[in-house]
Amino acid sequence: MGPGTIVGICHERMPDLVVAVLATLKAGAAYLPLDADYPRERLAYMLEDSGAEVLLTSRPIQERLAFAPATVLYTAEAQGEGAPPPGRAGGQDLAYVIYTSGSTGRPKGVAITHRNLMNFCAGMDARIPHDPPGIWLAATSLSFDISVLEILWTLARGFTVVLHGPRSEPSPGPGFSLFYFSNDDAADPQDKYRLLLEGARFADRNGFEAVWTPERHFHAFGGLYPNAALSAAALAACTERVKIRAGSCVLPLHHPLRVAEDWAMIDNLSKGRAGIAFASGWQPNDFVLAPERFAERKERMAGQIDDIRRLWRGERLPFPNPLGKVVEIGTMPRPIQPELPMWLTAAGNPDTFVQAGRLGCGVLTHLLGQTLDELADKIRQYRQAWREAGHAGEGHVTLMLHTFVGEDEDAVRETVREPMKRYLGSAMDLVRQAAWTFPTFVQRAASDGRTPAEILDAEDLSPADRDALLDHAFERYHRTGGLFGTPESCLGMVEAVRRIGTDEIACLVDFGVPTDLALDHLEHLKRLMVLAGTLTSTAPASVPEDIVRHRVTHFQCTPSMARMLVADAAGRRALSQLGTMMVGGEALSADLAGRLRDLLPGKLLGMYGPTETTIWSAVVEIDGVERGVTLGEPIANTTLHVLDAHRRPCPAHVAGELHIGGEGLARGYLGRDALTAERFIPNPFGPGRLYRTGDLVRRDASGGLVFLGRLDHQVKVRGHRIELGEIEAALARQPGIAAAVVVAREDTDGDQRLVAYVTARDGATLRPEALREAVASTLPAFMVPAVIVVLPALPMTLNGKVDRGALPAPHRSPETHSASPEAPMSSLEALIAGIWGEALGRRVVATTENFFDLGGHSLLVVQVQRRLGEELRRDIAITDLFRFPTIRTLSLHLGGFATGPSASDRGHDRAKARQALRRRQEMPATVA
Repeated sequence: MGPGTIVGICHERMPDLVVAVLATLKAGAAYLPLDADYPRERLAYMLEDSGAEVLLTSRPIQERLAFAPATVLYTAEAQGEGAPPPGRAGGQDLAYVIYTSGSTGRPKGVAITHRNLMNFCAGMDARIPHDPPGIWLAATSLSFDISVLEILWTLARGFTVVLHGPRSEPSPGPGFSLFYFSNDDAADPQDKYRLLLEGARFADRNGFEAVWTPERHFHAFGGLYPNAALSAAALAACTERVKIRAGSCVLPLHHPLRVAEDWAMIDNLSKGRAGIAFASGWQPNDFVLAPERFAERKERMAGQIDDIRRLWRGERLPFPNPLGKVVEIGTMPRPIQPELPMWLTAAGNPDTFVQAGRLGCGVLTHLLGQTLDELADKIRQYRQAWREAGHAGEGHVTLMLHTFVGEDEDAVRETVREPMKRYLGSAMDLVRQAAWTFPTFVQRAASDGRTPAEILDAEDLSPADRDALLDHAFERYHRTGGLFGTPESCLGMVEAVRRIGTDEIACLVDFGVPTDLALDHLEHLKRLMVLAGTLTSTAPASVPEDIVRHRVTHFQCTPSMARMLVADAAGRRALSQLGTMMVGGEALSADLAGRLRDLLPGKLLGMYGPTETTIWSAVVEIDGVERGVTLGEPIANTTLHVLDAHRRPCPAHVAGELHIGGEGLARGYLGRDALTAERFIPNPFGPGRLYRTGDLVRRDASGGLVFLGRLDHQVKVRGHRIELGEIEAALARQPGIAAAVVVAREDTDGDQRLVAYVTARDGATLRPEALREAVASTLPAFMVPAVIVVLPALPMTLNGKVDRGALPAPHRSPETHSASPEAPMSSLEALIAGIWGEALGRRVVATTENFFDLGGHSLLVVQVQRRLGEELRRDIAITDLFRFPTIRTLSLHLGGFATGPSASDRGHDRAKARQALRRRQEMPATVA
């Protein structure tokens, strides 16, 4: 490997990425940046077209993309293998090749030499403060050429470089356990406990953490398990490793002596694997066993927990005997574990979470009747109470989730639908917790002055109402409260519960799926557990947080990103600490420049230059914007010429094409001699060449260059250079398309988006969303049209060319919308959907569609953030709009799950209804 060798680099954003670049250059070779987020087809084309002989990557990326160059080296495994070859590259040798969008339908590689790169670095030395060197936040993809300034120039000048990106640290996912709560009437009458026993043996063999069984009485719901101690003893006899836990023991029904004795025996039988979750009880009928304890059951439980702990440790406690004497009693057998692992079962009451923290117990909870965001807040309260009580560690949160994992998501959904409905139907108290989200009961409650739960208690449900309610409950729990799907699709839920602080997922597997089927699918659950073990702890990437955390002094970005930072409170605070900020890659408006200038205490530099002239060719220091923002003055050994169509200089105020000359001009386009000759022309004013930029500019009265637009169909969208012809070619390759044209529209001020217009061949039916998915498989995300409009014919000019100015605004075309979107289920979802629809130019947006898949981008995020903040009267962090890119997830994050009017509106409506009811009751009978 040496001069002339091209080395592909496709890597996660981590230090190994920088090492790969430096190692390639030190070997004398040229690097080819490959963004792992690009479609595989595009990356494979770039590797083949460039003739790359070596690929530096990581195993996860190679396993996902399956590249096939001559040699694949894994950075993590290649470190330290032999001495590096001496650098032998000369000034005319290649330093890197970067592919840009191509008008012919394929990207083209721009070949940059070491001489080009050295001249660029000399130019930056004269323009960017670097003595002493500072701390530079590198936020740009390696496939964007301004990353060269962020990584190579900075390191060569002694900067500390902070790689911006998600902060990932190894963080194994939560532990996995099995949880049982079967209906008695759902079990095989000849072998009721086969699923329990065989499932426990499977868990024991395959590394699961625990098996949980409950205590239930006098009802089919959970009726297989009236005594957790008995089921635990059976499990102790047939397993060797897995922990055995009660989930839960209704402690007020039991004497603490009996609990301590029973579970000490289980601890011995299991050789120290016993654990127990305590509950205060909720079903009055259970307390026929101890009716006098029901009223004070919660207060009683805390004292009993302390008694059991002390007995477990071997203390003797005073208890009355039937002879009227108080005697000191100790329990036997003595347990193996010095402390009994304890949990409190919390159905959703925050006070129970706090109590568990104070008592030093774990928490066993579920998602029936509470959202992930609500649970996250309760877990925070639990951890805080734990710390305030002075306990060591952080406690332990176990989350019970109904679970069925298989090979196909649709098959899983249909398999679990009826069993889950029957299961929920036998536990209407649990469904009652969801009544507040059910439109029928919400509407009745708002008009009747009662809560939805009161409506449900007071009325007999018709079979139709009952089935509708169970359908609603199933849809809600299936979507937000369980592990239903494939191992890969369930991984998102695992990550979500891990992120809020869950330590263990107790998988409830016996909710009515046939026993053989449930047992067969445990292998898929095991695969999910293995995948979850590879999870990393990833904090969302935040430029403002990185600037503040690392005390960044230098930062470079596009105007699009700068606009986002200015719109965000955290962004404004971060900008106010920068010493130098560089903004370039697209036109910088005077308004944005002015706002940045007001915020920044240090230098603000405007940067201009195409990839073909090595990153930046001109720089302007922005002190004021009274006369607008110009492109700036040329950097070292660079010339700028404004020429007319005959290659003659244009006088001031006369528009012409900008041509760039000097030492920054690239060698040309790799393997594209004709295109190189077309764009890199002989210099009519002296030796060397000029590069035709295609940018239309003019000089103002002071000689400054003012950008006016483009002479061709190349556009800049959020800093990305895009040849519209490449997108048109990708569309034209799709079946059924007769013609395609793409434009960059700005129908709303500041919101530039790609819009495609297509016509169909005779007999063909075109679906815009399907076309977007098709081109997304070959084009990077920033090149996928936000909207595709199907037209009967393209408007034409008199000379037979497409009349781009006559193309309709996309919102006029109903074909751009989804046919059957999932409708909002709450007022908050409806509000977000309305704001998204307005921003995206869509009449209908499904609650599960990704904002960015629909054409959303950073500028629209700013618009949505502002509108949401106005409507909700609260600050909305821009990072949240990236973290929660669907209406449903954003709604859950911002306000929890709610249906119909807002919670405050519903309370207000119920209050008014109650007042009306009281007035009616106070009226004379003749009036009433």
